[in-house]
This record gives sequence, structure tokens and C-alpha cells, in this order.
Amino acid sequence: MRILMAGLLFLAAAHGQFVGSSACQPCHAGKFETQAKSAHARALKAAEPGARGQWAFGAGQKATTWVSQTSDQSVVEHGLSYYANTKLLGLTPGHDTSADITYRTFDPVGTALRCFRCHSTGPVSLGPGYKVQPSEPGIRCEACHGPGGAHVKAGGGLGSIQNPSKLNPTELNELCGACHRQASSLDDDTDWSNPWNLRHQPSYLHRAACFRNSPGTSKQPLSCLTCHDAHEPIKKGSAFYDAKCATCHPKVTHKTNIAVTPQKSCISCHMPSVSTSKNLSFVNHWIGIYEQPGPKLAPTRRTVKALQPSPVAVVLPAGFTVPASPATLAPVYQKALEERERELGPNHPQVARAASDLGLFLMQNGSPEAAETPLRKAIGIDEKNGDPQVDASRENLAGLLEANGKQDAAIALFHAASEGKDLKVAARSLASLGRLDRPNAELYYRKALAAEEKASGPTDRRVAVILHELALTLREKQDDPSAEPLLRRALSIQEKLAKPDFRLTVAIMNTLGNLIEGTRRFDEAEKLERAALKLAEDKFGPESAELSMTCTNLADILWNKRDLPGAGQLYRRALTIDISLHGLESSETAADIANLGMVSKEAGQTAAGENLLRQALAIYEKTLGPDSAQAKFVRQNLAR
Repeated sequence: MRILMAGLLFLAAAHGQFVGSSACQPCHAGKFETQAKSAHARALKAAEPGARGQWAFGAGQKATTWVSQTSDQSVVEHGLSYYANTKLLGLTPGHDTSADITYRTFDPVGTALRCFRCHSTGPVSLGPGYKVQPSEPGIRCEACHGPGGAHVKAGGGLGSIQNPSKLNPTELNELCGACHRQASSLDDDTDWSNPWNLRHQPSYLHRAACFRNSPGTSKQPLSCLTCHDAHEPIKKGSAFYDAKCATCHPKVTHKTNIAVTPQKSCISCHMPSVSTSKNLSFVNHWIGIYEQPGPKLAPTRRTVKALQPSPVAVVLPAGFTVPASPATLAPVYQKALEERERELGPNHPQVARAASDLGLFLMQNGSPEAAETPLRKAIGIDEKNGDPQVDASRENLAGLLEANGKQDAAIALFHAASEGKDLKVAARSLASLGRLDRPNAELYYRKALAAEEKASGPTDRRVAVILHELALTLREKQDDPSAEPLLRRALSIQEKLAKPDFRLTVAIMNTLGNLIEGTRRFDEAEKLERAALKLAEDKFGPESAELSMTCTNLADILWNKRDLPGAGQLYRRALTIDISLHGLESSETAADIANLGMVSKEAGQTAAGENLLRQALAIYEKTLGPDSAQAKFVRQNLAR
């Protein structure tokens, strides 16, 4: 485990430099005192005697949730929380009932451990009996500034500690988002119609035009620190925030008469507060124009013609760390594995599970090379014990090998996992083989479908996923007649689920709509695509890859129906979305420009259409090469 241990030793060295907030107080007394009064500083504490749990999460300004570690294997989030606004107990956020929810202490995602990591400062460690031990409860100085040992040793020398104020807005989103949820992508898997997601402020701010365009229009680009000083309690009242808005928008002309509602402020309209339950509400950080009255989850329109793409692959300055990064929990998983092996011996099933947990955690947190050793260790132990979990272990390692570019080795392991007794593992492995071995994809997907139906029943969401993949494979073979009933069945499953995967639903509708269009049933295809358009708008907001694709599909249908103005309008909308998501010089944007150019030429706007086609051609030649199929296609259209 040489690679793994080297990485963990580095983390351990960084951890050793944490000194605690009390070391900061002598030199920074004022900031220490005001920060100590903030909600951040009181985010975690040991529960009082007689309380409902061992730990109290939350400062108490909104709510307090109790958590208990009930064994070496489990952490419980209690089903009732205390709410400050009602001074009563109510369902804990995310709970459907008052029952407690039990999490595995060392699950591969780190569900419970991440809670401790984000509500405390410094490294989380393990005490006797696998007890989770946060270093310093609450979010204090080093949670943002990083380990302070070198700074103290240097007597406060410049450059001896990191300063978040030096970061740009997207870098700050990376730092704050480690706990408040990072903006993974403008086209991520967020359901923007779910109000509970509003608590993820960086994700919402990341989408706002004010955030994305301000670096090019303002000397002080909008960031978390524009409105929030981490050294003080959060400001209350709208006047403070309205003044911040006025620094970039000193003179605003409103189309609506806001004079008749003097109690309204900038933020009450453009950053509305949204109730996530009867006990909680959050401010929507997706700054925009919201209909009054109307939904408050995503802006209904925007006045900015062009949004700048907002990068998410953020590389922080050299030496700058994210102290609350989930990756810092890796030593906890390593310690758990070592303790299991010491107590139970090297070949005990629990050692295999601990090794698997460590490997999967590393795989999900940026250490794929280090993950391979513990995952292979888990397989070796399972094989020695004849443990039925060996199939899941093989599937896990196969997924890692695929991610690391070792496709042949991954295929061999997926084959082995698909032949085991666990039908769910077999179904997933067969579907993976369908993705990796395209010449035999149809056979694999049909086997995966049979296994999933037997394991989960004929109406499970996973069945719909496999049906869609099988239908796409059949369409590659030009077998649309066989694909259509599969897509209709997949759509029917999704529509009947209490909690469907809406992205899957839109994808199925788009695939089916495109298929139906190909059979020239244009009215039926249009009806289906308009339903997909509404669903995409409702669930994913005004800018998403799903919405862009649906606009394009619907435009194609209208073009076939000779509604050229309608088609052009939808192509323009898709173009606006793709520029927002991918930038002007991307193949996705070039496709929209080419579509708009062709429909413009057909509508008699020859010069405008040819200009658009030349623009698309230039992008294709730059991004995909002059000999790409896309570039050749555009040249053919220019020659007509």
C-alpha cells in the first residue's frame, strides 16, 4: 500500500499543523471575539445532559439536530429537531417520519463523517472503540485559513497562512462549497424544482448572471465575501444587502411599479426567501428576475443577452488547501482498516468491508490510483472466505479500472461479477459490459434487463434505465421498430414512480420523440417534445443540457412541419443555453449555429444563413478539425 500510505502521510503532516482557534486569539482578539459569536462557530457542540443525542448540530438560530454514534458501525441522526422559530420539535430536515435514520460510520460516501468534518475545525479522528472525534467543534479560524502551526511559529509572518480574501469568486466557491456544496457544473444533476436544494448556496450563486458576468464588468467581482464576512455574525435586514446591489446597479429601471410596494427590497424580489418546510426557509442565491407572484426556485427570465460560462474545474493557487475537503477523511478510513485488521486478523470479512470502504472512498475523492490496493485487498479476502460479497467487490474494482483507462481488465472483472449469484450486481455489471463492448451491447443489455427484472421487479427505475440503453443500442443498428416499444415501456415506468429520475424521463422522451419524428408522425412527436420541454423547464431551470436538447428536437420537428419561424426561435434558444453552458467556441454551440444557419437559408434569408454556417464551420475546424464530419457537413450546406 505504498502509494496510499504516501498520500495519507502527507495528509497527516498537514493535520499536525492545526493549533486550534485559541492560538489565534492573542494576535487577532477582535476577529476572534466576533467570529466566536457567529453561527459558524456554534455549528457543533457536545449535547447537554439529558438531550436527545450525543452531539448537537446547528447553531440553534434556525434549528438543532441531534446525532449519536450508537456503535462502531453506526451513526444515528435523530428524527426530531428543535426549531427556533416555533420553539418546538419537528421532523428533522430530510426525514419523512420521526424515526431515526442510521448511517454506516464508514460508508464509502462518508455520509456521517462529512457531517462532523463540516461542523468542526481540524482533522476528524478515531478514538477507542471507533469513536468519531472532531478536533475542535464548530467552524473556527483554521476551517478557512488552513493549519495555523507555521503562522504561529513565524510570529504571524506574511505568507505563513492562507488568506481566502485573495481567492477569486470561483475559487471561493470551491472553498466555501466544500461544506455548502460545490458548484459541480452548470449542467449537474440538481433538481432545481426541489426547494431543499436552496441550502446549497454556491450551486445557486454559480448560476446567477450577476456572479458569472461580474468579473468582466466590475472591479470587485461578486463572490461569497461580497456580502458575508466570515469573522462576524451574518447581517440581518435588507438595507445592508441592497447597498451591496447598488454598487453595481446604482440606477435601475423597473418595468413593474415597485413604488406601490415600498416594503420591497432588491433581495426580496431578486433573492427571494423560500420555505423548504413549515419550520425552515432559505434565501435563494440564484439572483434573477422572478415573477411576482410566482415560483421562487429559478428565475423566470433574464435580461442579460450573453452569460459567461462559469468554470467549475477550479485549481486553487499553489499551497492553498481546502481544510474541509472530504478527502481529508481518508486517514479515518485507513485507521478503521488498520484497527479491524489488528483486532480480527487479516482475513476477517469485516476487514474486507473496511478495505472496500477505504477504496471506494478514495475512488470518489480524487485518489483513484491509491484506491486500487484496498479494493484488491477486499477481493482477495472475499475469495479466501468464499464470501458472496466478492461479486460486489469485483464490480467495484472493475469500475475503478475503467475510470483509470484499464478497459480490458475492467471487462474481465465485470464478466466475473456478472456470473455471480447477486442479481443486482449481475445486472449492473452486464449493463457496464454493454457500455464497454459495443459490438455485443444488445446481448449484454438484454441479459441485464432479465437480471434486473428478476432482482427488482418489472417496474423498478433501474429497469427503465436499461430499457433506454437497450433502445439506444437498437437505434444504432437502425432497428427503430424494436426500440419504440422499449422506450414506451421505460417512459411508462418513469411516469408511475413516486420519485422518478426526471433527467432519465426527459432523455427517454427525447429519444422517443426523435424516433417518432423519423417515422413522420410529426404531430405525435411534437406533443411528446413539448411535454419534455415543460418538464425540463420545471425541473432543471432555464439553462440545462436537457432543455437545449429538447429545444433542438422540437425545432427539428417544426422544421419538418414547415414552421420555419418556430424552428428558428427554438434553435436560438438552444444556442443561448449552449453558449451559457459551454461558451461560444464549442462543438455544441457550433451545432446550434449550423442549425440556425440552415433554417435561415431555407426561410429565404440566404446571406444571414451563410454567415451563420461560416461561423459554425470556423468553430468546428478549430475544435474538431477541418476534416471532421461536422466540418464537411457544413461545407456541403454552404456549397448548395
